[in-house]
Amino acid sequence: MPRNRAQIPIEERRADLVAAATEVFLTRGYEGATMDDISKAAGVTRANIYWYFKSKDEIFAAVMTQLLRRDFHALAAEHAGLDAMSRLTRGLASMRSYRSLHQAMHDRLMHNDDVREAHDLWLEWIRDLVRRMLDERGIDTDRDLAAHLIEAVFEAVHLPMTHRRPPHEMIRFIVDLMANPAPRPAG
Repeated sequence: MPRNRAQIPIEERRADLVAAATEVFLTRGYEGATMDDISKAAGVTRANIYWYFKSKDEIFAAVMTQLLRRDFHALAAEHAGLDAMSRLTRGLASMRSYRSLHQAMHDRLMHNDDVREAHDLWLEWIRDLVRRMLDERGIDTDRDLAAHLIEAVFEAVHLPMTHRRPPHEMIRFIVDLMANPAPRPAG
């Protein structure tokens, strides 16, 4: 006989809701997803979701945090022998499947602290790999400034534009410029 919901630990019930919400957000996007969609996917009432999450933004942040942590862990294992630049570019490419959700995070991060924290996980992953790239290449520069510059480039390429190059191409270009700066003219 299946357990009733009262017998299921809170974290397990919360995880089930996040799993259902993940599928809904991945298939419908942030704007297209509703709390009704999530409740149907989870097989619970809409009120049940609000017992665990105060808002759509809060469950969205939980979904993004889980996706990012899962991917960071998987990428670390898959790309363990690679240099930091390769780990970053391959990692960014593998996360394309939820690029629209990353863009939705931009729309929501100023309205919700949980979404901002989830977004900060992503940015800290980028900054950490940039610092590692600089170390591996022996580039003597302000590591934090360089990391924030590359983070800014990554974020900027997600703004709506008609012409853009892939983020990994621009990031590689900037790192190569730092590694091989053009000589400054005398005088």
